[in-house]
Amino acid sequence: MPSPYFFFRPVINAERGWSALDCHSSTPETTKSDDLVRCFSDTTVESLTNLLPTIIPIEAIWLEQSAFLEKFDAARFVFVLPAAALDNPQVLDRCKQLKSRGYHLALHVDAANVVQRVPLAGFDYLHLGAAFARNELPGSDLVYSSDAGFRKIATEIDSHEMFDWLSGKGFDLSDCHFLTLRNPLFGKEPDLTRLKLLKLLTLVERDGNTHDIEEIFRQEPKLSYNLLRLVNSVAVGARTRISSFSQAIAILGRRQLQRWLQLLIYANNLADGNTPNPLMQIAAARGRQMELLSAALEPKSDIPDLADKAFLTGMFSLLDVLVNIPINEILKELPLHEEVATALKTPQLGDVLGQLLLAVTAEESGEFSIAEDILEKLGISPEKHAKAQVSALFWAARINVDNSDN
Repeated sequence: MPSPYFFFRPVINAERGWSALDCHSSTPETTKSDDLVRCFSDTTVESLTNLLPTIIPIEAIWLEQSAFLEKFDAARFVFVLPAAALDNPQVLDRCKQLKSRGYHLALHVDAANVVQRVPLAGFDYLHLGAAFARNELPGSDLVYSSDAGFRKIATEIDSHEMFDWLSGKGFDLSDCHFLTLRNPLFGKEPDLTRLKLLKLLTLVERDGNTHDIEEIFRQEPKLSYNLLRLVNSVAVGARTRISSFSQAIAILGRRQLQRWLQLLIYANNLADGNTPNPLMQIAAARGRQMELLSAALEPKSDIPDLADKAFLTGMFSLLDVLVNIPINEILKELPLHEEVATALKTPQLGDVLGQLLLAVTAEESGEFSIAEDILEKLGISPEKHAKAQVSALFWAARINVDNSDN
């Protein structure tokens, strides 16, 4: 039987910062513990899980397999057991044993009036669907869960308003696909500051004169400061400090500089600070993953500069949410290659770039079977897909970590 595809996704805290990952199989009903072990063994996922703890749904019987448990650092994983585990005394005893040894265990709750039956000695997390938690879970269960010290994980959040409700009810961790949807609280006004930055990026991508580009930054000192903070903290580290825009071009080159401009577009408080927002990290992860997946295509594509175009497609795929303008209007300001523009406007009609974007967005939204079908058609194996995800998420996760050091 071929290996299943595994999908890693960021999980956020109440402040919307990346705090964990979740991991799902494309075929949970047939996935074996050996499949999961193989996925983690075949990738460099340890560096990522050291940075972000990982939440994994498992079968209760896997907890009896020492070969499975020894592959996972107890402190870095949360194993989610199905609701039926609550009615199995042997499983509950095993959970108590493992929790006493430092393992973190969550119970998936899908019925009312069961939270108070969950033994604290066996579980430290509750795992709940957002709609169920809001519409069916008794308020007394929510109060009890907080008083008892359970940490709560919410899944399938479909709006910013739902996330705000969950945060107000003390949920600790949430999936974050809703961030890729427009927030109605932002109204209909476009973000003019980011539009100006898009025009600057256009000048750079057209290989405009360095002096002309520097002049724009001289007129916008805070914008220049933000860019230099990003370039210094993420691109080159502490050994080489970049103090001017011309120096940034000389050291990084136009290609790398374009990437950090693309990231800067997503920075929070663009005029006043440099705090990256979670949408920036999602866009960065999309771009990096699409870039890596483009090298794993079988057969290979004949599109020139495919990797660069794949990265750009992923990075720009959330501009309409960020700038609050339809993507067709944004593309009028950007001289993108036809393949990139088509993938952004109508990915279902696009070629490889559109298909890669559809695969990445399907995995983000939990439509794992759709993502799997696309990846198989593109000739991308589960192993190469997993490695691309891990590398992309690690790179995107480090954006916040590195910036917080400055």
